[in-house]
Amino acid sequence: MPDLLDQLRDRRDAARAAQDTVLTRAAEEQRDLTPDELAEHGRQVAAEREAADAMDAERDRQLAEVRAAATRRPGPAAPREPVLTREASVYDWLHARGAFDQADQELSFDRYLRGIATADWTDAPNERALAEATLGAGGALVPAPLGARVIDLARNATRVFQAGALTVPMTSQTLALARLTSEGTPAWKTENAAISAADMVFDRVTFTARTLVRLITLSVELFEDADPSSEDVIARSFAGQMAVELDRVSLLGTGTAPEPRGILNQSGVTLTAHGANGTTITTTTAYDWHLDAIGAVRAAGFDPNAHIQAPRTSTSLSKLREATTSAYLSPPPNLLPMLTTKSVPINVTTGTSTDTSYIFTGDWSNLLVGMRTDFRLRFLGERYLADNLQYAFLAYLRADVQLAQPAAFVVDTGVRG
Repeated sequence: MPDLLDQLRDRRDAARAAQDTVLTRAAEEQRDLTPDELAEHGRQVAAEREAADAMDAERDRQLAEVRAAATRRPGPAAPREPVLTREASVYDWLHARGAFDQADQELSFDRYLRGIATADWTDAPNERALAEATLGAGGALVPAPLGARVIDLARNATRVFQAGALTVPMTSQTLALARLTSEGTPAWKTENAAISAADMVFDRVTFTARTLVRLITLSVELFEDADPSSEDVIARSFAGQMAVELDRVSLLGTGTAPEPRGILNQSGVTLTAHGANGTTITTTTAYDWHLDAIGAVRAAGFDPNAHIQAPRTSTSLSKLREATTSAYLSPPPNLLPMLTTKSVPINVTTGTSTDTSYIFTGDWSNLLVGMRTDFRLRFLGERYLADNLQYAFLAYLRADVQLAQPAAFVVDTGVRG
């Protein structure tokens, strides 16, 4: 009798096959999906994800049993889940865990996608072997070494990671990490006096992998003109589009399922409002808001290391001039680096104003981004080729956002250019 994992695997594979059937039928008839087919495809995607999550949970249960058994007899302790700093890579982490061998380092994500899109594997025999193992009529699980490279490229292009956010690799649907909520207060004592308890208090944050779906279109010219041996052109196009959304959800995510909760909407983060209708940055205020935010983070016991804001905010600051000489104002020497991203909006409604923005200041090592180390993509061919001479891929990435210490962040609101 098949065990639970086998049953779940059969359910997952059946859902994938049903998705492929829907896509293949429309492709063969050279038409878009009907509303009924779209609904059916969505149901099968949900069924596949439900089965995959149940498989993750069952593997976690089995692993927990193995680890529990290990604790009942002498032996090495089970490894803890790591946290990756800005300098560490998902690729190296997976390689160290044996997810792929040294030979896979010569594989190319660009050649892999070219083969999927054009069916021409002349320059990519190794990538073809991988595709034959993972590619169905409607999609593919991107092989670990190729997926890890794209994830690392996305991390490198994401401002919150540049500021110092930590990556928590997720090998299952959920992952719990402990965090310190209170350190207690040490105290001096006299001889023979009772010791006052000053215990550290912990709770935990739980990451739940949320699905980010991104339609990524690439021109036929990009496919034809890019050097086939290059790893960067198409991979960076994928990563750049993913990075914009990772920034947005890390900073502004609502927390309404299925979207993670970003810094702005986390309880415990300090919000500093500037006027009922927002306030414009002027020569009088200049860099005061940034300096005040630095002071607030330090007063909470953290060491801020960067501001993240809209490009308009940085432009407004750089154009401030002295009233008498018209010379540009110089920033104060103790100002932190200012990182910009278009993911910070400039059309937020504050009172009667509809053009305000935010400034995020913090100790960014307290922003934790949980990321599954694999992602899937589906190739969408005929419609985009016929309409715009493009190749289109529907990419799935799973991630979540948590704060180790919300008090490490200050958000200025009502910021006008």
